[in-house]
Formats: sequence, structure tokens, C-alpha cells
Amino acid sequence: MKKSFQILILGKGRIGKAIAYYLKENKAISKVAFFSDRNNIQNFNLLIGALPGKIGEKSLRLALREKKNLIDLADLENDFYLKQKRKAEKNKILVIPNCGFCPGLIDLILGREISRSKKIEEVEVKVGTLSPKKFFFPFLWCFEDLIWEHQNPSWQIINSKKKKFLPFSGYQKDKFFGIEAETYFSQSGFENFFPSLKTRNFKFRVIRPLGFAYFFQFLKKQGFLAKRNLEFTKRILENQKEDNLTIAEIKILTAKRKIIWNIKSFSRKSEKLNSMQKITGLIPAVIAEFVLGNKIKKSGILFTRAIAKGEDGRSSSTMKEIGRNEDVFQEILRKLKKGGIFIKREEGSQKG
Repeated sequence: MKKSFQILILGKGRIGKAIAYYLKENKAISKVAFFSDRNNIQNFNLLIGALPGKIGEKSLRLALREKKNLIDLADLENDFYLKQKRKAEKNKILVIPNCGFCPGLIDLILGREISRSKKIEEVEVKVGTLSPKKFFFPFLWCFEDLIWEHQNPSWQIINSKKKKFLPFSGYQKDKFFGIEAETYFSQSGFENFFPSLKTRNFKFRVIRPLGFAYFFQFLKKQGFLAKRNLEFTKRILENQKEDNLTIAEIKILTAKRKIIWNIKSFSRKSEKLNSMQKITGLIPAVIAEFVLGNKIKKSGILFTRAIAKGEDGRSSSTMKEIGRNEDVFQEILRKLKKGGIFIKREEGSQKG
């Protein structure tokens, strides 16, 4: 990329700042700014949305109004984007929603593996954050979104049936990289897989420090998560600094094969970026390089969610559309690894 590009980030929270950090390392980008009323949006080549879920719709509305390409991290329902699909195509802009860690990188890997496998019997995804400390939950990203996700039910596929689970259901003790932890069912957005992927089990679990479920319920019962106290609770919990890691384990079983992906981002408590900032900020920065370099040439809405229902009633591909190109897929992984993210894929016999 020889041209000097300008990028505008919508949202100046922890993840927005991390995206800016990585974008500024790209010599082809001459300016990275955060949105304000003083910005002349027409001067920017690309918008990146890093707003909390409750106001995340503003990013797409702004991109459509200004006719600018958008990479969006907000975890919104695909239906919201699909309603704007024709307008995006008419305006000849590219929109890539859900383009972070999870949703985002996890969807890319899942979509690729599913497209390469004839028959998937089981999928289990575990994602979360831990600390080497016995109990310390690093509140590393949008505090409000994190609290919200632990107060809503989830849908999972269990023994070929779609089932609804309350928060913290399916409690299990677990261990990751030698650290004791607990996992439970949680909302994921992977429900978009369900209509077209005939699998016996599809489970999504969040990874939390051992004892977190009790800690969360204590906060809730004592009123610390009430609206009037949320800012106080947020300030106290976010100010606790410890070494931290953000991890994912993706397990895919076919009739004969077992595929496991392990992903890890680590940060010392003294570092500028925490582990969630590193992996979530790096992904849109890498995708931005592909968009600006014209390696992703489509217009319209290109989902990072693995499968979304198209307007014509057929299944339209998502981040899988990017992952189908093996060269692009491997280049994304290479850049993530260069940025310090551990990514390993293992494949073997089910019997093994």
C-alpha cells in the first residue's frame, strides 16, 4: 500500500484505543483519529466501529449516511445488518460486522473448518480471560457488555435439540494452560450456524476464574450491579491490575477426526495493552490492511458471523467468505502470530 490512508475510530474505550495503537504501526496510514463532531468524515478512507453493544448501531448508520466502508466490532444481531444490506450495496460500501476476537477470529476459524469438513458431529467453543492468580477476574473490555452477557439466557444444541439455558448453566470446572477455571454456557451469536449445520452438539462456554459465578451473584445480590451503582463498581473492579491472559479453545469432531485450535494472548499488568486489547485490537487492524489494500473487493455486508440467512432464503457465507481464500486466511494468522498471539491447530483421530 503506497497511498496514505486516514482511519476514523468510533469509540474511545479500551478496545478503540488498542485498535489505534496497532493502526499507527502501519506506515501506509497517515492519520488515525477518534470520532468527534469536529471531524470531517469525508476525509477518512475507513471507519472502524468500537462502540458498546447498546449504542453499536450508530456505527453502521453513520457509515451509510457518509457512504464510508466500515469494520464493526459491535456484537449486534445479524437481522439489524441485513435490514441495511441493500442500502450498503446501493452506496457501494463494504461493511464487515462482528470483526473482533469473539465474534470475529473465532468465526473465521469455525467457518473455515466447517467449509472443509463434510460432516460435523460436534462443536465446542470456550472463550474467556484468566489470570495466573488463583482468583482474579480481569475486567479487560467493555464492562457494561460483560455484565450484560452474564444476565441473559443462551441457546445451545444438545443431542440434536436446540435448548435454552439460564446464565451460568452447565457449570464445569476446567483448566487452561495450568490455571484452574470454570466454564458455563453463554450467549455467543453462533446461533446463526444452527439452521444449516446439522450437528449433534454445538456448545459455547465462557471461561472464568474458579469462583467467579459466586462472585458475580454476590455483586448482583448486594446491589453493586444496579444502575445507580454500576459506575462505582466499574471503577473499583477495572482498577485491579494483574497479569492476564485471554484464551480460546475450539474443538470440532467429525466422524473420524478431532480438530482442536488453541489461542492465547498474554499481558503483564504493567503493559500498555491488556491481553483482550491485544487480540481484539489487532484483528480489525489486520482486516483494515486487507480492505485498504483492496484484497477484499466486495461491496455490501460481509459477515464475520459464520452463517447468516440471506434475503433470498439461502444461507449466505460470512467471515467464511474471507476464510475461503487460503492465502488471505494464512496471512491473517501470520500477522496475528507476529503480533504476539499464540495460535495452534492440532488434528488427529477421534480414537486418539
